[in-house]
Amino acid sequence: MDIATSLYNGKLVRLTRIEMEKDPETLAEWSQDATLARMLNETPARPLATEQIKKRLEKTEKEMDEGHNSFYFHIRPLEEEKLVGWGKIYWIVWPSQIGNLQLAIGPTEQNKGYGADALRLFERLAFDELNLNRLTVILPEYNLKGIEFVKRFGFSEEVRRREVILRDGRRWDSLHFGLLHSEWSVNHE
Repeated sequence: MDIATSLYNGKLVRLTRIEMEKDPETLAEWSQDATLARMLNETPARPLATEQIKKRLEKTEKEMDEGHNSFYFHIRPLEEEKLVGWGKIYWIVWPSQIGNLQLAIGPTEQNKGYGADALRLFERLAFDELNLNRLTVILPEYNLKGIEFVKRFGFSEEVRRREVILRDGRRWDSLHFGLLHSEWSVNHE
């Protein structure tokens, strides 16, 4: 990577800090969309109030400052201030150079290329700036769009935890996808 290449600006989006005055309201609106929550988490979906979101974001900022093993960003279009998504690299184990990645694009902002551009930024951040050797993405088996998405970016299914999620009267697997630095760098030299 060229030292002058921006870590935070892609072709469509940029990674930004949390805007505590306006972002919690947008995230609270998104929490009303149970589909988004169910695609990201194995825990029960529930709508959250703006104040609940604000407390979670404050906790996230504190954990980043104190733990030094997570990086959380909000995703915005290059020329706009509106929030279109969020992403984080978390559970970083520095001696092993491994971390996990989670990315979400708001329900009304999907299918505009924001997710792909943001994922490229997070991969570059993980591998070039944080010097990680591997990234893991964990998705529920029923998140077919998410699975197709991460596979398109070189992630391979590595672990299948069988029947760990109970949703809608059915048991689903939790899938772990991995991407190694060496696999990523082949396409980014």
